[in-house]
Amino acid sequence: MRAGRVAGAVLSLLLGLSARAQAPDAGVPDAGVQQAAPRFAWPRLQVIAHVESSDIVEAGGIPVALRAVHVKENIRDLVQRFADAFRDGGLYVPPGKEQAQYANNAAMLTALDPKRRITYTVVMMPQPDGTTTLYLGEANHALARPQEAAGDFAPLPPQANGVLRVNAEGSRTLTFQVPLTGPQVDAFYDDALAKAGWKRGDEPGLYSRPGAELRLTHQPSKEGQRDVVLIHQQRAR
Repeated sequence: MRAGRVAGAVLSLLLGLSARAQAPDAGVPDAGVQQAAPRFAWPRLQVIAHVESSDIVEAGGIPVALRAVHVKENIRDLVQRFADAFRDGGLYVPPGKEQAQYANNAAMLTALDPKRRITYTVVMMPQPDGTTTLYLGEANHALARPQEAAGDFAPLPPQANGVLRVNAEGSRTLTFQVPLTGPQVDAFYDDALAKAGWKRGDEPGLYSRPGAELRLTHQPSKEGQRDVVLIHQQRAR
């Protein structure tokens, strides 16, 4: 499984400090008057296997280096180890209440290099045998470029908000929220995708046309919103 497959679930979290990276005075210590520290290096770990090959994706116009590894260390030790590594590396680590939360017993920690405008995020997912799968992300906000809806592979409902566009090798992802019910989301895309030449597959949320496949998933969110993820993938004809 390549990084593009986890983009919808992980990349939106990797960009949690986007506003801070673009506006360092918003609660982040001013690094302009300090001597630049060496570029942060991830701590050495006992790697069992590389779950995914290293990949560069573009999320919200921001290039993100994302890789996943399976390590021997347990999640309890890793949380403190990464917190110490971030602080020892001279990064700004937001207080716990400002850190994003992650479900399914996983943990997440994000830190910022305000001088270089790079956010570093680790998502730690415990395994039944006490080992941990890590998603390591580096989002370079200094290289961000504007995103345009004109290149979207599918239309968005009129009330869509919080749109995130992710481009990876062989796949593109759209994630957003919308104040619709599940049946309303399905109805919107059944109609819109049929008009664009997509055929509905046997599985719920699966659509196809020559050379491509599109998968739609959604779930309830807060305050009447619904989280929607659309993944477009190329496939052999």
